[in-house]
Order: sequence, then C-alpha cells, then structure tokens
Amino acid sequence: MFKSPVFRRVGIYLVLSTAAVTVVNQLQIEQQSAYQIYIPMFIGIYVVSRWLDSRFNQASQKQQANANSTQDKGSPSATERGFGS
Repeated sequence: MFKSPVFRRVGIYLVLSTAAVTVVNQLQIEQQSAYQIYIPMFIGIYVVSRWLDSRFNQASQKQQANANSTQDKGSPSATERGFGS
C-alpha cells in the first residue's frame, strides 16, 4: 500500500480520527462535556490504528516473501543441490 510505515500510520490515523470526529459532531454534544468523549475516543483510535498498521505490515511482508521465493526458484541454493555438490 504505502512504502513508508510513517505515512501508512499517519494515513490510517487521519482517516479514523476524521470519521470519529464527524460522528461525534453529529451527536451535538455540549462543548463542556466533549472531552469525556474525545479523550477515550482518540486513545481507542490510536490502538485500532496501530493494530491495522501491524496487519498491513504483515500482509506486505508476506507479499515480499512470496515475491522473493518465486524469484529464487530459478537458482537452487546450496542445500537444495544435495550432498554439498
């Protein structure tokens, strides 16, 4: 998806936080009590964004491993040749 993990994390956090703030603003909560909702919400968004980032990172690592294994099939390694040949 993204090449840099920093941009991926920031992008995930921005999308989730923008959606959450929009939903909270639609609830029309008084500004005096908004912090009671925003603080736990942003902590939860941070946790969810880190979890999503780790899932994307695992998927990209699997893709890279699959790409590397298909490239390496053309040349056998020393262990695949057998008996140290």
